[in-house]
Amino acid sequence: MKIRQVIIIVLTISFLTCCRQGYKVEDGKVYYEYWNEGLGFEQGKRLIEAADAKSFKSLSFDCDCSFDFGKDKNHLFIDGEPIKNIDPKTFKFIGNYIFRDKDSAYFFGFYNNLNDCVIKGVNPDKIKFIKYPWSKADNFLIHGGDAVIIDDINEFVPIDNDWGKTKKYVINNNQILYGADIKTFKVVSTFQGKDKNFNYKFGIINENDFKKTSYKKFDFDKPICEYEPIVFDDINDSLVSYKEDQNKRIEIVEKLKSKGFLIKDTRYSNWSGESKIISVSLANDKCNCIVEKLYRYDYSIPSGTEKIFKVTERVHCKTKEN
Repeated sequence: MKIRQVIIIVLTISFLTCCRQGYKVEDGKVYYEYWNEGLGFEQGKRLIEAADAKSFKSLSFDCDCSFDFGKDKNHLFIDGEPIKNIDPKTFKFIGNYIFRDKDSAYFFGFYNNLNDCVIKGVNPDKIKFIKYPWSKADNFLIHGGDAVIIDDINEFVPIDNDWGKTKKYVINNNQILYGADIKTFKVVSTFQGKDKNFNYKFGIINENDFKKTSYKKFDFDKPICEYEPIVFDDINDSLVSYKEDQNKRIEIVEKLKSKGFLIKDTRYSNWSGESKIISVSLANDKCNCIVEKLYRYDYSIPSGTEKIFKVTERVHCKTKEN
């Protein structure tokens, strides 16, 4: 071995030894040590004020996660950050980046906030893995940390990491593409797909497939199944708070009810980042309709502002098959 190679090996070992990452208990306090490649491999150390040094210990799991786990008698810690509402005594890894405690399941594969990784509504005792990042629990289909109820979940087959299908539904992440034609559906990209009728984006029909029209001038006396998908651009003209607005009347729904339609189902979902969507399924003896109230998050408004959503109502209908 050449002297130059020996020097490189020695320097590499020395570098890795001095650049520690993980937890350290020192003088009755717990610290998290780290190094930052972006700052020239600078070594750092920060105090974890919430940690109890007497009961603290580092944790390791048979997982290829890149996290440093630790716990004390009160908290679970990930990379030095205390994680809220997780029981450290019963916390364990079960597979596919999913962890659990005595009450809940948590997904740490991809996320926006480490303190918001709970898989809501799911019984951790019932989780069965399909293929990363898909799993299921009872009639909940789980994609990463999000879950959606599927009534034919045992028919679910993953297409890729973002798309899947059953005999009745096409699913993108945690969104069911209601009304999508299963036989002709094709994946276009991570968030886009198409069938013989429509293009889809972020789990709903693309806006370009809707015809803009005036709600005030629209003829609801004509059978609505004879119309192509419609978006009304004159129902709402100001920003709203989703918290305040989500329980208010939906104009198209009320109009269809006055024409003999009955509500079958109402769903509240996240849609495209911070945006929200309320979907209402209605039907009469000849026609099935889906009314969607879209809440688009306005990123130009300061985040502390309550009224940050632009609202649009739209409807698309399909004649019932005999």
